[in-house]
Amino acid sequence: MNDAGFEGLEEKIYELRGKLRELNLKIRNAQEEASSYEEKRDEIHAKMKPFIEKLRKIREEDADKWERLNKLRETLAEKKSELKAVKEKYLGVKRRLWKLRGIKETVEEIQKRIEELDWRLQTQPLPKEEERRIGETLEVLHVKLVQARQKMELQRELEGLEAELEARREELDRIREEIGEVKSLLSERGEQVKQLREKIQALKQRADEWHAKYLEAKEKLMKLEAEKILLVSQLIEHQNLLKKLKEEEERKRLEERKERLKAEAKLKLHSGKKLSFEEFKALMEDEEWLRLLTGKKAG
Repeated sequence: MNDAGFEGLEEKIYELRGKLRELNLKIRNAQEEASSYEEKRDEIHAKMKPFIEKLRKIREEDADKWERLNKLRETLAEKKSELKAVKEKYLGVKRRLWKLRGIKETVEEIQKRIEELDWRLQTQPLPKEEERRIGETLEVLHVKLVQARQKMELQRELEGLEAELEARREELDRIREEIGEVKSLLSERGEQVKQLREKIQALKQRADEWHAKYLEAKEKLMKLEAEKILLVSQLIEHQNLLKKLKEEEERKRLEERKERLKAEAKLKLHSGKKLSFEEFKALMEDEEWLRLLTGKKAG
């Protein structure tokens, strides 16, 4: 690389260092800005603390009622879940009954028909065709009997589930009523709690505004720091490139000097002149010349 190339690279490094200084200044300003917003947010949080403490004391004074209310709500949720499970079971039984809607006869009616047909088979001489028809009818009736029994069991189960659903609904109503009573007692402190919450909310809103600005400043800071990382990597890359080029330039310079020394050494040898140490060393590093030289000595 020529001098102009080195100068261009050095100018680029100088430019990157200037940008880095400017970026560090921006980062410092962004840090100060973020800290300022954070302090203002924390100041408001400090103002909120007495109101929050007062609200906490009120809640502690009503702790038993709140505990009872929470337990009632938990119980209500559990009972609702249980009611839902019973409803699902109820609907499942209804679906199974719907599939048996074709069974119109009772168990007793079907059993009576089976007994009548069995009696005919056992007591009356019948043609084979009639016996076969009665046998097929019996098979159908036995299947219907199983289904009728299933239907009867399902109807009983459905009646039990209907009674359970009614009882559970009544239980839920009682729990809701008790919840209403406890909430009514707690509402006596409601106005004071409301005022405290309004004050806390107003302060929280201001704190949130400062916090939003803080987050915005932090995001800006993160972008600047990311930009700095990129800039530093570019600077290091250019510095390493400059170092590599300078090392390469130095290597070439030394190589050219070595070649000049070898050339001068060869001329001196041909003319019988004495070599300097550096010329001799340079010549010894030339493998081709070394082979020729050793070959002559051997001859």
